[in-house]
Amino acid sequence: MNEKVDTVRRLGLRTGQPGLSGKLLALTILFVMLAEVLIYVPSIANFRLNWLNDRLAAAHTAALVLDAAPSGMVPEELARQILGSIGAHAVAMKMGQQRRMLAATQMSPQIHREIDMRDVRWFNAIRGAFHALSDKDDCILLVIGPAPRGGEFIEIVIDNAPLQKAMFRFSWNILFLSLIISAITAALVYFALHYMFVRPMRRITENITQFRGDPENPARVLIASRRVDEIGMIERELAAMQCDLASLLNQKSRLAALGLAVSKINHDLRNMLASAQLLSDQLSGLPDPRVQHFAPKLMRALERAIVFCQSTLSYGRAQEQPPDRKAVAFDELVGEVRETLGLAGESA
Repeated sequence: MNEKVDTVRRLGLRTGQPGLSGKLLALTILFVMLAEVLIYVPSIANFRLNWLNDRLAAAHTAALVLDAAPSGMVPEELARQILGSIGAHAVAMKMGQQRRMLAATQMSPQIHREIDMRDVRWFNAIRGAFHALSDKDDCILLVIGPAPRGGEFIEIVIDNAPLQKAMFRFSWNILFLSLIISAITAALVYFALHYMFVRPMRRITENITQFRGDPENPARVLIASRRVDEIGMIERELAAMQCDLASLLNQKSRLAALGLAVSKINHDLRNMLASAQLLSDQLSGLPDPRVQHFAPKLMRALERAIVFCQSTLSYGRAQEQPPDRKAVAFDELVGEVRETLGLAGESA
């Protein structure tokens, strides 16, 4: 539990805030609902047009019956029944220059909105649908459509309340269906994206935080999957980078340990050389000519060794002194080498 909390703190995340999964779920639901809204608008407009066309189709049949009867020969009761079956207050038809009232109730209501179904554009259909939903129940509509038997147009006067009620019922059905579809679609999209993207990214994130805690541990190196997409490439490149970094850190650790060991050796060696230098000082005081001849050379060699050990201890690594260029007597140098090698008694 503490490890998870530390991981969250290292990542800079705050507890209680939605992570990548929560944001993905919220965006999925938002976009699915937005798609449902975009589907609903033309659907409700088309439902209104179909409902009005059904009323016009029923009015066509009624117009054929009423127009076939001689003028004034349609019984009033039959006319009311025909109007009731259509759900209209009046039916009129224009043929040529004559506009004929085929049937009507005793009191003609006041027209509040006129709808022409002969040429309906999509924008007007959508606007009319929202008008139908927002109009009052007592709103009266005059619907104009093509007339049968060569007529110019047919008119019906209907109430907006039945249309509005049918549209609300359709809207609730669409809403209920949209919620079901949104829930199923959001769940499928969420789990698909979570499995394909969120889980691998979370695995990579957790591995990075674990590797950061112990970068020299080869067990913390990411094991790349067999994916061939961009996430698989990220896993392989990250694993290669972690391997290189772990190898470099291990190499530096070994070099540091080696440097520490060299420093300890140089420290002990310096102490031993200091003791040897004290002995060489005592040898230089002996009256033996050979000792007096070799003692300065021995002391210079010991001094160079002590300086080299001191530089190693000071800088943590062996570093040669820069060359000191100067003119020397070549004969003396050759003689010194011969004496060091024990060749002084031999002829040149």
